[in-house]
Amino acid sequence: FIMAKQVEQLEKEKKELQERLKNQEKKIDYFERAKRLEEIPLIKTAYEEQRVHDMELWEQQEEERITTLQLEREKALEHKNRLSRMLEDRDLFEARLKASRRTVYEDKLKQFQERLAEERCNRLEERKKQRKEERRITYYREKEEEEQRLREEQLLK
Repeated sequence: FIMAKQVEQLEKEKKELQERLKNQEKKIDYFERAKRLEEIPLIKTAYEEQRVHDMELWEQQEEERITTLQLEREKALEHKNRLSRMLEDRDLFEARLKASRRTVYEDKLKQFQERLAEERCNRLEERKKQRKEERRITYYREKEEEEQRLREEQLLK
C-alpha cells in the first residue's frame, strides 16, 4: 500500500512538474512574442536610420571621389601643358638618335653583306674544286676499270 502511495505521489509530482514546465514554456513564448512585437518597429526605424546614414556616407564619399578625380585631371592637364613645350626638343632628340642608330645599322649591314658575299665566293670556289676533284677521281677509276676489263678480255682470248 505504501509503495503504491509512493508511486502515486511520484507520478503526481511528475505531472505537476510537467505542468509547471508547460506553463513556464507558455510564459516564455508569450514573452518572446511580445518582445518581438515591440522590437519590430524599433528594428524598422533602426534600419531606416542606418539606410539614411549609409546613403549620406555614400554621397559624401562619391563627392570626395569626384573632387579627387577632378583634381587629378587638372594636374594631368598641367603636366601635359608643361611637357608639350618640350615636344620639339624631344622630337629633335629622337630624330638625332634614330639617325645615328640608322648609320650604325647601315654600316653593320654593309659589313655583313660584304662578309656574306665573300663567304659565298669562298664556298662556291671550294665546291668547284671538290667537284673537279670528284670528276678527276671518277675518270681515273673508270679508266682503270676499262683497262682491267680489256686485260681480262685479252686473257680470255
